[in-house]
This record gives sequence, structure tokens and C-alpha cells, in this order.
Amino acid sequence: MLTSILGARLSWHFANGWVFEPAIVGPDIVDYTLKEGPHAGRHAIQHCYFQRVAPGVEITVWYEESGALVHITWYLETQTTHRFAALPAWLAEDMTVYRGNNQDPAFLEKIRKPISQRQDWPRHILNVC
Repeated sequence: MLTSILGARLSWHFANGWVFEPAIVGPDIVDYTLKEGPHAGRHAIQHCYFQRVAPGVEITVWYEESGALVHITWYLETQTTHRFAALPAWLAEDMTVYRGNNQDPAFLEKIRKPISQRQDWPRHILNVC
């Protein structure tokens, strides 16, 4: 049984078809690559906040360069998750713009344009188990 997500190299599948592989969680970073989904090919390293909230239940929360806020509850015994994310309106309209690597300055420059020119609200809520 998985005793913690910290240091684990995960293949993370969602019912909506999104596949993160690999997804690696450290005590203060999450490093993921989206293999399947609307912005397949995205790689990101995000500063995250981690907490064990109960035996077998851990959470990670992070804020992405787009302004998206992501919260994951990890249920270790069942190896399931609950993901809540609030996406800016411009990103929810076309997630293909998010393909790329957030460690690449050219990608960050590309993302700054819609951030400065497009509508942030209403936020699109992803609430996926």
C-alpha cells in the first residue's frame, strides 16, 4: 500500500481522460507531465503546499502561472484522488494554449499575453474524482 505520495512516481488517471505521467510530489513541489487530455504535452514544476490531514489522507495545493488554483486530496488506501481546480475563463475556453513547459521562458511569455488581455472570470471549476 502507498504510505505517502511524497517521493512517489505516479501514473495518475482521471475519469475525464486526463492522464498525468509521471507525476512526482515532493514536500514543496509537484512535477507533472500531462500525457493525455486537452493540453497533453504540458510539463510543469509547481511550488506546492503539502499536508497529511489524517492517516492515509494527504493534500497538495498550488497556484499555477496561469492563475489557476489546484487542490488535490489523496486517499492513499484506495489510491484515489479528488481534484478541485479553479481555472481562469480564458484558459477554460482553450486549454491547448497550456501545452508547453513552465520552465521555458518562451512558454511563460506566451502565457502572459492571455493573462493580460483576456478575461479571468467567471472561473471554470473542475471538480473531479
